[in-house]
Amino acid sequence: MSTVPTQPGGQNAGNPYSPPGGGYNQPVVTQPAVTPVVVTTVPAPRNWMVPAVLSCLCCFWPTGIFAIMFASKANTAAAQGNVEEANTNANYARTLIIVSLCVGIVVLMIAIIVNSISA
Repeated sequence: MSTVPTQPGGQNAGNPYSPPGGGYNQPVVTQPAVTPVVVTTVPAPRNWMVPAVLSCLCCFWPTGIFAIMFASKANTAAAQGNVEEANTNANYARTLIIVSLCVGIVVLMIAIIVNSISA
């Protein structure tokens, strides 16, 4: 805090509460300047939990279980604000969902072919 002296008979001359002689040190309070802050928000990665569960139940369950695990890790990382880890785990979950879907379709096609040949 800095002080600025006032002159006798100056700014405080008409003030009945000023000390005798008229001059005293008046405190000057300065406030810190407001600095603008730019906040950029990063969108959360897509939630792959529902497709992961569906791929586990309907397609190929071994890769579907791992897809559920990675989707859960992605949701946890996104809730903690770790965007890089959330994106990485979401990409793994998406890849495992696609693999589960493809393997499920191939297994279904093989089952249909085997069933039609043996009938």
